[in-house]
Amino acid sequence: MRWTRISMVAGTVLAVTRARTAAAAPSGHRLIPPRVREVLRLLRITALPRPRRDRAHVLHWSPWRHHQHQGARAHRRWNNIPATATT
Repeated sequence: MRWTRISMVAGTVLAVTRARTAAAAPSGHRLIPPRVREVLRLLRITALPRPRRDRAHVLHWSPWRHHQHQGARAHRRWNNIPATATT
């Protein structure tokens, strides 16, 4: 869901930037199209949220990663059980 929203915002920013570039340029002078890095920078400034860096979030992240590791390990272990053992 989040990446869909970001993609939609990116498409909108590109369309608006393209329209403004074409409309603002005099008849003989056209601006170059915006580059990927420039659009990404504009998105970071305007639409994308800043990453959280508060202490509570950082301290919560380490146990969460440990939990993810345990889950992935259990999933791999479960998938290695032969099919005959589960029926």
